[in-house]
Amino acid sequence: MGFVLKKALGLAFMPLTVCLLLFALGLAYILLRRSREALAPFVIGSVLLYALCLNSVSGFLIRPLERAYPALDLTAPSVAGKDVKWVVVLGAGHWTDKSLPPGAMLEEDALYRLTEGLRVARRFPGSILVLSGGKYRDEQTSAQVMAAAAAGLGFDPARIVLADQSLDTHDEAQSVKGLVGEDVFVLVTTASHMLRAVKLFENAGLSPIPAPAYWREKGEPEYFLPYPSNIQTCHMAVHEYLGLAWAFVRGQVSLGAP
Repeated sequence: MGFVLKKALGLAFMPLTVCLLLFALGLAYILLRRSREALAPFVIGSVLLYALCLNSVSGFLIRPLERAYPALDLTAPSVAGKDVKWVVVLGAGHWTDKSLPPGAMLEEDALYRLTEGLRVARRFPGSILVLSGGKYRDEQTSAQVMAAAAAGLGFDPARIVLADQSLDTHDEAQSVKGLVGEDVFVLVTTASHMLRAVKLFENAGLSPIPAPAYWREKGEPEYFLPYPSNIQTCHMAVHEYLGLAWAFVRGQVSLGAP
């Protein structure tokens, strides 16, 4: 129940939701025959929607999150010399459709996370790939679908462990803590999610090596043309800022620099 409520409250503050609420307010004014008052919400909603579709705005919002940790360089001495025992891939979205291969059931960020996890795990042959993520409105857990996709890509199933009882990052950190103990491990998640994930894992007494994946902002030039994908980028950024605020209020993280 708490997980569903948290998702519902978060959705109310998403950029597209705010635009739709402004349009709905304008429509309500028109239905009440107050056309002059309807102008402001329509104009504000339209300008906001256009801004959210721009590269510069979406990049401004998500860049501080995505650049908190650099991509993991597996050739760097500080990484290559470590005895990595575990590679932990945090769960993301999926939807089971038995007519599709497992990889196609994963949402885009989940697929990027899994790909990065496989890259790291293959660099450390003695490591175990931990796939996390529980089940919500589906017959399979996120971890199960990722495991099937990994096996389909040729990864040894004997090197896979599922941690599939958690639905949010805080609970994933607690679950992983009981599994990895004090061993050296690499943490894989979406680049924009990595800042919050590392803070929650550190709060659980763990010291992960961050391996971010799936960057949305890559420095594209601004042509002032609206792109729908930028709304999704803004959505991801706002989701993370809200997640950090929620974790801070609950005393799970500090808001200092990483």
